[in-house]
This record gives sequence, C-alpha cells and structure tokens, in this order.
Amino acid sequence: MKKYISLILFSLFVLSVQAQYVTVDALTKMIKEPNVVVIDARAAGDYLKTHIDGAIGMDVTTLCNATPVEGTLKSTSELAALLGKNGISATSKIVVYCKTGVNAGRMYWILKYMGCKDVSILDGQMDAWFAARKPITKNPKKLSPVTFTPAVNAAINVDKGYVKSRLSSAVLVDSRKKEEYDAGHIGNAINIPSESILNVAKLKPVSELTKILASVPKDKEVILYCKTGITAGFMYFVLKSVLNYPNVKVYEGAYLDWTHK
Repeated sequence: MKKYISLILFSLFVLSVQAQYVTVDALTKMIKEPNVVVIDARAAGDYLKTHIDGAIGMDVTTLCNATPVEGTLKSTSELAALLGKNGISATSKIVVYCKTGVNAGRMYWILKYMGCKDVSILDGQMDAWFAARKPITKNPKKLSPVTFTPAVNAAINVDKGYVKSRLSSAVLVDSRKKEEYDAGHIGNAINIPSESILNVAKLKPVSELTKILASVPKDKEVILYCKTGITAGFMYFVLKSVLNYPNVKVYEGAYLDWTHK
C-alpha cells in the first residue's frame, strides 16, 4: 500500500512539473490554439532577427523601471496596460521562452504576480526549437489588444522593509554570480548562482536540482534576490513550480535597491 501511495504522489509531482514546462513537441502542437500566447522575452533586436513562428515579442525589461532603481516593476496599472496591449489576458494559456531561461523566468514570475494562472516555460528555450528544426521567422506577430484584468498575488513580491523584518527568520537566496556575492550580499544569504541549475539553456534534472538546492529548507520562508530581479525570477520558477517549495517570494528591488540610498 505504501509503495502504491508513493507511486501516486510521484506521478502527481511529475505531472505538476510537466504542467510548468512545455517541450518543443508539445508547443508545436498547441501553438495555433486560439487561447495560446507564446511570448519571446528576449530583447527586441533578437526577436526581430529570428523567433518562433507564432510568438509575440515582449522584452521583459520593458515591464521594469530604469529609475530610480533599475529592474523594479512598473505599477500594476502600467503592467496590465502593457500586457493587454500585446494581446495577453489573465486567462490566456501562456508559454514563455528566451535564450537561456532567465528572461523567461522573470517573465513567468511577473505573469504569476499579475494573476495569470496558466503559464509555462519552453524547455531548452530557443536553442531547443532551433535544434528540432521547427518553424522560425523574422516577421513580427501582433495580437489584437485585450483588457488585462489583474488579480495581483502580492504575497510573492516583497520590498526592502519586508526583507529587513525577515533577516533572522527567512532563508535568503542570492542568485548572482559568486564574485558578485563575495563583493557584498544581504545578511546571511546563501549564494546559488542561477547558472548552476542550467545545462546551457536546459534546466538540469530534478534529482540534480534537489542536490544543488539542498541548503534551502522547504519548511521555511524563502526570499530570492539578485542584482536587478532577472535571475531571481527564474530561481522562483525552479523552487516554486519545479521543486514545489511552498513559501517562496522575490525581493524585486534586488541588491540594487538594497544598496540604494
């Protein structure tokens, strides 16, 4: 009986992982469905050079501020307007990709913060699509504007004051490169560079991810940060949606905000 229950639980876990990650073959089949929106989160210049045929271009940095602190999110109303203008609604079935996964991860977190329920990331990103010789194009795709009605999940986005109040209780994870972490970090933050969980653009297997993130306990609140919020969003995707950590938040102001006066 115990083995049977374990098998069921494992199967449910696998299904939950698959629901957040879309393979190239799966995307090929679903990309023309009417409610599916594929977002290329790379820079606009990269999108115009070549992209997945059927994908819209939306550079994730356009959803963020440049000042006073680089990388902080625009207001909820501004985000809703930008998403709606690009034909994205909170009820769309969304698949995001980029070059390495980090821009896609940031976009994934923003969409979840704004209340989108059905968001996935393309496994292997643009490289996997190229390798499979799937249709690409230089022609931009435009969707008709829609009304994006946000249902903000404020619990996954924290500010400097909140982080200060949790320095002794939460587990802070710094996803910057080791040399950046060594030059200065927040409190007793653990350093887990985002590149350590990737094989180029492909996420490492769950068994490896579990080992890499073993120093992050599942029974505590986890607060993620990086330099400008980009890699922390990808780390959020991994912890929350792949490894099923129950209480994960992103300090979207990141280290730039922490050191900003």
